[in-house]
Amino acid sequence: MEMTEATPTTSSYADTDLANLVHPLTDHSRFAASAPLVLVRGEGCELIDERGRRILDGSAGLWTVNLGHGRQDLVEAARRQMSTLPYAATFGGVSSPPAIELAERIVDLAPAGLGGVFFASGGSEANETAIKLARRHWVRAGRPEKAVVIAHDRGYHGLAGVTTTATRLDPYHGDFGPPAPEVVEVSAPYTYRCDAGVPCDPETCPVCTGKALQSRIEEVGAERVAAVIVEPVFGSGGVIVPPPGYLSAIREVCDRNEVLLIVDEVITGFGRTGSWFASGAQGVSPDLLTFAKGVSSGYVPLGGVIVSDQLWDELRDPAAEPGVLMHGFTHSGHPVACAVGLANLAAIEAEGWIDRVNEAAAVLAELVRPLADLPEVGEVRQAGLMVGVELVADKETRARFPAAVGRGRRVADEARERGLLTRGLLDDIVCLAPPFTISDAELSRAVEIVADSIAATRQSV
Repeated sequence: MEMTEATPTTSSYADTDLANLVHPLTDHSRFAASAPLVLVRGEGCELIDERGRRILDGSAGLWTVNLGHGRQDLVEAARRQMSTLPYAATFGGVSSPPAIELAERIVDLAPAGLGGVFFASGGSEANETAIKLARRHWVRAGRPEKAVVIAHDRGYHGLAGVTTTATRLDPYHGDFGPPAPEVVEVSAPYTYRCDAGVPCDPETCPVCTGKALQSRIEEVGAERVAAVIVEPVFGSGGVIVPPPGYLSAIREVCDRNEVLLIVDEVITGFGRTGSWFASGAQGVSPDLLTFAKGVSSGYVPLGGVIVSDQLWDELRDPAAEPGVLMHGFTHSGHPVACAVGLANLAAIEAEGWIDRVNEAAAVLAELVRPLADLPEVGEVRQAGLMVGVELVADKETRARFPAAVGRGRRVADEARERGLLTRGLLDDIVCLAPPFTISDAELSRAVEIVADSIAATRQSV
């Protein structure tokens, strides 16, 4: 890599980072021993660090950089907008052409029955907004007691206020005081480790058929439940892929009990599972659908909520007094973010990237199949360009490694050294979620590195 006089040296970057930058989801007590990975450039599906080393981006950033790095059309969309109108708030009825046009485009792509779009800056804000809008619906209906949100036990919905509690993964709690009230848990359709028993038969399993959710609503009291929130694929929870029909089943349960359904498509939205929205591909129209990440391919922060036609009509009801929506963020509908979002969605459609996701997913399925034969791989799961490789201490009993072993983290660290940036999720689940633009050769290299990294760390357990 060419260095300029204005470019700090390797040691300067690392030392300055360690002295000043607080990293999310990072063990700072151990961080100094390994030092940060400083990335200075991205090209396609590769990242280049400060030493000039090329690393394959096996996580698309954080399930985000769907069109890869270095797209000049997205950069140009941001530049043009910055040069004309760099900022406009959407409070109090103010708007801008990019926000208006992107809202219209997203509604066109969304599942049937969805109308208005509220913009946020990311997934946590989007899910926080969806929960507030669900509760507002019941307050305005004269039923404020319907405030409980039911979340799945492997779900991840962000790390803001209520969304931290709605994220039902234990390590995210504990250090931050009491949980938000009125959030309860239901079992996820995690067939490899089903709470209803293993082996799991999805056709009769009470979790997979929605009966467990029905029982949970009855236990809490349907008169108290505002909404159920669910991911079509449980991403950070381990790439948990529900059996076919699960989303439809819980849609029916919600309808039966007068409960709103929030579908969190922050990861799955805009093509990652091979369709614009995973819920739409399953014929399910939620009451609120949240999105982020892929809407702008991560080039600028952007997210939002699409509300059902019913909720949109309620917000616009001239008889509702007062009708003000007392909720918003400084960057809601940011014109630069929306301009990039428009360019990103136009490129996905014009260049046929969703078709490519389906093609690449078929190639990836063949490549990852042999991983299941490795002695420590309990299960390989896939939905589109999302793969989870669950590592276990014993394949027969499905026993996990002790948390202190950090098996998944070690595999991810080894993979980084071999030229692949991936993630070891909780419970030693290694994930792959590359950009849509990845070639078959790069897919093969990524899977090969994962396999080699599993083998290389075997003796360290």
